[in-house]
Amino acid sequence: MAESKVSVYYMLRRSITNLVYAPGQVLDINSISDELGVSRAPVRDALLRLASEKLVNVFPQKGTRVSLLNRNIIYQERFMRITLELGILEQCLKNLSDPEKRHAFVTKLKGLLLAQHASVLDNDKIAFLKYDDDMHHLLYTQAECEWIWETLVSKTGNDHRVRILSYKTSGISEKVKIEHKELIDAISIGDIELAKKLDRNHLERLYDEINVLRESFPEYFEK
Repeated sequence: MAESKVSVYYMLRRSITNLVYAPGQVLDINSISDELGVSRAPVRDALLRLASEKLVNVFPQKGTRVSLLNRNIIYQERFMRITLELGILEQCLKNLSDPEKRHAFVTKLKGLLLAQHASVLDNDKIAFLKYDDDMHHLLYTQAECEWIWETLVSKTGNDHRVRILSYKTSGISEKVKIEHKELIDAISIGDIELAKKLDRNHLERLYDEINVLRESFPEYFEK
């Protein structure tokens, strides 16, 4: 039963954060139970857990819906990401003081950048975001802060949703690729301050995009 609860939670969370279930969409426990082939109990438990992450709204005796995007929550999740990642990036580069070790790490990053470029050609936004996350994940792994990454991912589901939405906007994917290349170049020469500046600019860009996204997708945002 415990395994069933966990798998239902992750399946629902993935569908919500990847916008398979759109913001504001009503979630029917019976339909989800039938679709996943499980009883109502693990679905109900998963929805309560997702409610604690601000991803769904549970209305007693009335039903459950995917939460609308809340600008304040998104700002807080992004602020947490920026604050943590700049420290992670500094530690990552300190662990890469050996030029050969740094070169091997940069080679991995460039491989992911190529894969991300291929996802743009395939118009696969989910894959694009996955490679984006994989690149940043490498920074945390190299900094020996894997647990921080896992915790961050578990607490930034709304940030993930708005990123998916932003990649539907023309030109955003190309900007992200350019920013990633600049960051990789800074890492390749071991310039900690430049890398932190570029990463901050890269991560803070989402703040400017939110108002544009609210105009383009008003039905997805809280008034």
